[in-house]
Amino acid sequence: MREAKMSPSEFVKSANAYLDPERIRTARMRRGLTKVELARMLSVTPRTISKYEEGGAPTSVADGLGEALGFPDGYFSQDVPPSLSADEVRFRAARRTTARERSVAVASGISGVEVDKWISARFALPVVDTPPFEGDNPRTAANLLREAWGLGTKPLPNLVQLCESRGIRVYTLPTVADAVDAFSIWRDDVPYVFLARRKSPERTRFDLAHELGHLILHGNEGDSTAEQEREADSFASELLIPRDSIIEYVRSNPSVDEILAARSAFKMSAMALTFAAHKAGRMTDWSYRQACIEFSKRGFRSSEPGGMPQHEVSRVFPQVLGSTNFGGAKEIAADLDLPLEDVHALTFGVELRTAKLSEPSVDETARRSHSRHLRVV
Repeated sequence: MREAKMSPSEFVKSANAYLDPERIRTARMRRGLTKVELARMLSVTPRTISKYEEGGAPTSVADGLGEALGFPDGYFSQDVPPSLSADEVRFRAARRTTARERSVAVASGISGVEVDKWISARFALPVVDTPPFEGDNPRTAANLLREAWGLGTKPLPNLVQLCESRGIRVYTLPTVADAVDAFSIWRDDVPYVFLARRKSPERTRFDLAHELGHLILHGNEGDSTAEQEREADSFASELLIPRDSIIEYVRSNPSVDEILAARSAFKMSAMALTFAAHKAGRMTDWSYRQACIEFSKRGFRSSEPGGMPQHEVSRVFPQVLGSTNFGGAKEIAADLDLPLEDVHALTFGVELRTAKLSEPSVDETARRSHSRHLRVV
């Protein structure tokens, strides 16, 4: 017996009769819920939720899903979202996080990729310029990258903006996923870093340098090994303060105050800079131990007293969300059927802060409204 073929209109009607299973799963993960917990909220069985996430759900349950998960109903009928699983992600703090926290982070990453594709279709972003150094010594790779980017041995500028200028997409994570610290992925030849900002600005800056190390040292290898984590740490340390810079800025066996002065110049945590100086041979074992003891007494193991006043921020999102040609985060959220607060969480909360600033001048408004396509450099 021959199988009857559906007409194009019948096929579309059939496809539209179900909500996308991946979007149901992603929304559940974003809210940090298990299948059992979502089933209880919807008064169905966990098996029903499994069916929804394997083959889709009838459109009649869109309202209930949206209400339970805090997503617009239309989200579940959007095209299939970008593919991303926890197994593909290198979490900065994987051992200290729960499966729930990692799920929230992965779901946020999926939304981040969608937001980025939306922005990239409307604004001219810098091209990707991340030379691959897979297999190279991490410290050598860090110095080669500094050379390729024309950075010399000087203290690095705002690292978020430096990465953005080289085509690396930097997004922030919602506070519920702060425990993962950071993670990085490649998608469609585009590098992404997702940052939490619960730690001091200096340590968050180190996290970004660490993830940059993963991107250029380990490519798309996915879940990292302990050795890869050590390599990314070595890369980050050398990128932030090369050994040649240590020799220039840090004298032999420096005092705690001298270390703090160099800390301020290179925007590193005092403990990380002390470790780098010791590793470079600028501090004896005794001097290193004494400095660590003193910093511990002053509370530097858990915070960064007298450090950077605020976290480094994006240059891309103020330009994109501040464009007068579209509705900012609200338009992104509406087009993608994402919760508005999720868009804010991914984009450094830029729009929430800039809303408090004064309106641009007439001349500035005219200049910015000339073209919807901005080039961020």
